[in-house]
Order: sequence, then C-alpha cells, then structure tokens
Amino acid sequence: MGQPQQDIRRAAAEAFKQSLDQLQHTLESTQEPSKSPQTLRPEQTPKPVTDRAVQFDLSVWEEAIADIEEFIQQRQTEQG
Repeated sequence: MGQPQQDIRRAAAEAFKQSLDQLQHTLESTQEPSKSPQTLRPEQTPKPVTDRAVQFDLSVWEEAIADIEEFIQQRQTEQG
C-alpha cells in the first residue's frame, strides 16, 4: 500500500475514533443525572435513550463505515 493510501486510512481511522469518543461522551452525559436542576417546558424535555435509539445510532455508524470503505476503494481504483 502506498504512502497516500496509508495516510487516508490513518486519517479515516482517527476521524472515526474521534467520532466514537464523541458518541460515548454524548451517551454518558445523557445517562448521568444533571447536577444543576433546570426547569424545562414539556416540549424541551429530552427524550430518554432507548435501545431503539442506540440501535439506530449503530446502523448509522455501519452505513458511515461502509461509505468510508467505498471511498477508500474508489481512491485506490483512481490511483491504481
């Protein structure tokens, strides 16, 4: 594998890792009770995280991974 391809894969892996870290932080913050109580109107009440919501996020990640892999393959075809 050439250096540009390795750089692309490394950048994609780093971006993916950062996205996973951000997702983990988001999920953890929605599961922890708020330290400062706030008065929310009913339309502002956050929706609880459910298994279905988590499953949706997983399917979105799977699609994103497939898109990244397709992009890398297209780049390899164009360069090779």
